Amino acid sequence: MKNNKTKLITIILYLYGLSAAAIFMMYFAPANQAAGGIPEEAIRIRVVAHDNSKTEQAKKEKVHLAVAEQISEWARKANSAEQSRALILENMTEIQEIASQTAGEKVAVTFGQEKFPPKQFGRFVYPPGSYESLVVTIGEGKGENWWCVLYPALCFPEEQQEETKYKWAIIEFWGQLRN
Repeated sequence: MKNNKTKLITIILYLYGLSAAAIFMMYFAPANQAAGGIPEEAIRIRVVAHDNSKTEQAKKEKVHLAVAEQISEWARKANSAEQSRALILENMTEIQEIASQTAGEKVAVTFGQEKFPPKQFGRFVYPPGSYESLVVTIGEGKGENWWCVLYPALCFPEEQQEETKYKWAIIEFWGQLRN
């Protein structure tokens, strides 16, 4: 009986320690690119819908997917912001053609500084500001938008990534206790 109480207390203390470590990592980890932040030299991509109607938002989604598919072929190959800029400028006409064809109407494609509102993803809040961006605007561009980071290729990961294997420390610990 005493051995079971000791195991239970050990499990409880282990869970408390694991929780404390997770909280520490979540709130005190540095906000760098590896931790999920956007680096200073980043180039964003944005697709703006004509308006917020369901039809136009669906069109925006189709355009973003079509443009992302095309860009993904060359975005991963850029090793610097300069290479990304060159690839964007080289492919502006092609991007516009794909976006216009997908939208079923002419779209505007621009590259330069674009104002962005604040955006929160998880614990990261990306500040508002003017950022270098490739912008695809459908119609009047008064609707909600989709955006992501084109360089470094945070939206367009490598095709062949190693499969991540997750381990659950609690399950492993429980298995050790049971043995």
